[in-house]
Amino acid sequence: MGIFSKRPSRRYRQQASVYEIPFRPAFEMRSAVGWAVAALATGVSSAALGTPMIPAIIGLTGAAGLATYRYRQGYPVYRRLKAIQSEGLLWFEPEDRVLESFEAAYEKQAMWYGRGFDWTTEISEKLYYLLGPGESLVKPMEHRVTTDVGDFNGKYWLHHLDDEMDVHLPLDALKGQTLIVGTTRAGKTRLYDTLINQCIRRGEPVIIIDPKGDKELAENARRVCESLGAPERFCYFHPAHPEKSVAMDVMASWNRATGLASRIAALLAAGGDANSDPFVSFGWRVLNNFIHGLLILGNKPTLKSMRSLVEGDGKSFVLAVLKEYAIQHNASSASLHAYLTGKDGKIAESVQNQLDGYKRFYREVLSKEHPSSELEGLMADEEHDKEHFGKMIVSLTPLLAMLTSHPLDTLLSPDPKTFDGRIVNSKRVIDQDLVLYMGLDTLSDAAVGQAIGSIILADLASTAGDIYNYKEPKPVNIFVDEGAEVMNQPLIQLLNKGGGALFRVFLATQTLSDIAARLGSKDRANQVIGNTNNTIILRIIDADTQKYAADKMGEADIRRMATNYGHGVSPAPHDAMNGTYSESLTLTKGYRFPPDLFGSLPPLHFMAVFAGGRIMKCRVPIITSEAA
Repeated sequence: MGIFSKRPSRRYRQQASVYEIPFRPAFEMRSAVGWAVAALATGVSSAALGTPMIPAIIGLTGAAGLATYRYRQGYPVYRRLKAIQSEGLLWFEPEDRVLESFEAAYEKQAMWYGRGFDWTTEISEKLYYLLGPGESLVKPMEHRVTTDVGDFNGKYWLHHLDDEMDVHLPLDALKGQTLIVGTTRAGKTRLYDTLINQCIRRGEPVIIIDPKGDKELAENARRVCESLGAPERFCYFHPAHPEKSVAMDVMASWNRATGLASRIAALLAAGGDANSDPFVSFGWRVLNNFIHGLLILGNKPTLKSMRSLVEGDGKSFVLAVLKEYAIQHNASSASLHAYLTGKDGKIAESVQNQLDGYKRFYREVLSKEHPSSELEGLMADEEHDKEHFGKMIVSLTPLLAMLTSHPLDTLLSPDPKTFDGRIVNSKRVIDQDLVLYMGLDTLSDAAVGQAIGSIILADLASTAGDIYNYKEPKPVNIFVDEGAEVMNQPLIQLLNKGGGALFRVFLATQTLSDIAARLGSKDRANQVIGNTNNTIILRIIDADTQKYAADKMGEADIRRMATNYGHGVSPAPHDAMNGTYSESLTLTKGYRFPPDLFGSLPPLHFMAVFAGGRIMKCRVPIITSEAA
């Protein structure tokens, strides 16, 4: 039924759009049944009464044709109404069928995001009709869709507003990074399972950073590697299980020594700007000088060595560096002797006296031909007022203590000579296409877990820069769950610039307020959000996040039909009663998807705004091991 009872002319259709109520009883089906009965009656009566065949055939054919015509008109209406009134159930899909979907996506060089449909203006009009005049069509079903404890489980009819199809996103679009927002138990982990599974099967390196340590997420990644006949690709890191954990050497991959100092300093800055914080800048300088000193000595920088140097007085270390620097530049014993001999003619024996001699030798002799800004910085730090020095690195000491306490002293700073397990680093993970699962155990120790995640991300950001500058990029997939807990400047850099090195970052969070709280301001949170071209919104209950999601999808011109009835009594003696009926079509601006409706999305259902502005309603399955 609609505001037009007859089919308008072609000319009129070009001037005005025809509006039809999207969901209504299929009245055409009743007509189809009537014509079908008429066709049957015509055939039966003709056979029983022996009437001429030609009139009977004409009558039967005409009635059957009209029955078919009305059925073809009515069945789509019936099917649409039946779909939105169907019972809402989770989607369980056998693994072999899911693998077929993965294979189809692989052939198209795309990622499979489940099944869904494009969310167009016409779909929004259907939505608003069911939220308004057509509410009675779906309200009874909503009361029946509950969990085992009787809680409302979502508006499943949202997924029946159109016919679903496989949703494929080109792999090239993933370089734009992906933000996934959803409250607890909304389906983030199952969505991650679906995406991680495909990345592993494509033979790409995968890094999973999971603050809470989801056992099922880790086990599913392990199972995929085993199913491909490559169990050695899977690496498991978890500070609560050091006996079965690999060691992650976070200071192993670098091209510039300054990058090592930046990794640790990034943890001091959290999500803020390191350049604007004097404590962070001072800490970076101290770390950078220590690292260059270790390199002069030929020692490998580690978190443990950094802690030892920060907590020590530094005199013995600076002396050792000066001695090695003098040897490397062929300083003669004769020239050194004069600087190491006291006024009494005795050779300096104490650390302080030797240090004073070597510093004078460097400044008066070596620096003329072989100056070193790092060595000069190291000496300046040693000469710095100890009280002020301690205040400036007050936040550096506990950070290094967290990252080098047992068992992290061996898991993050492994010694190949003493560590019996497997040692990996970001470069090895990428070069060998490994699958690294990193459980951070933030439930047991939030501060340490966040520090681990942050330094891993700092390591990855540095590695991405090295790949961009010096190597041929290859796809690297990074999945960060509960991203607000490990948010820092390197992660923001990965989101902003990682695509150039083919780093694909998937960042999941419960609310945008979590990111703002971590970074200290909404402006910084908006910077993170603005660096993601793909946004996936599962069920969310935070009002600010709902508003952001609705704004992300934008507004549309929604057509709505209003019906008016009226009646009255006329004073005229021959016209005592009168009535009026009118229909009007109005065009109003409205959200494509109302903000509060994000709180009614069923589990594993989501709205997506993909790169290029394509808006879709999708769902992902729970993969079962049963055969189809």
